[in-house]
Order: sequence, then structure tokens, then C-alpha cells
Amino acid sequence: MTAATSDQQEFEAPLAQETSESGEGEPLGAMKKRSVVITGHRTSVSLENAFWDALKAIALRRNMTVNQLVTEIDKQRNGNLSSAIRVYVLTSLQNDLASARGEEPRSPAEPL
Repeated sequence: MTAATSDQQEFEAPLAQETSESGEGEPLGAMKKRSVVITGHRTSVSLENAFWDALKAIALRRNMTVNQLVTEIDKQRNGNLSSAIRVYVLTSLQNDLASARGEEPRSPAEPL
């Protein structure tokens, strides 16, 4: 085994052991397709379990359902819905971190 292979295994091993908060025992990086309703229209979205977990937590913090939050994200997006959700989650987490550090929150440089 080379040093690069050893480093790669050490880096990947913890992620493989982490599982979704949904209790399904699936890895956080596993893709999950779920149905969401956006302004009365049902559609399916594929995201990694980690993003579904984060999206649900953000919705709960904002006293919204996941469908309501996805509808809000959908209104702001220009491209793919799955990508827009990932960017929204990332920006939300970055804003939480900035607030915890006493810094100004970021705003997306471009529409979702």
C-alpha cells in the first residue's frame, strides 16, 4: 500500500461510517430521491442524505415544512433544483458559522 492510498483510506473511512439522521442507517453521501410538492406540483429531487438532513433542520429552524422551503428555493433558482438546494444549504451553513464568529453573513453572489 502506498502512502497516498493509506492517506486516502484514512480520509474516506470516517465518512463511510457516518449515517443520516433519518435513522435509515444510510451513509450521508448516499443519494436519496424524494418527492416534494412545489406550489401544488409534485416533483422528485435527488440529494445526498446529508443535504436532506440539513434541509430538514433549516426548515425546522425557520418553522417551515421542507416543501415550503423547497418552494422558496425554487422561486430563486435559475438552474437545476437539486443544485439550487445544495447551494442554499451551503450558504445557510456558512451564514450560521459567520454569525457564530460575529462576522457579517454572506449572500449568494448569484441567484440560486
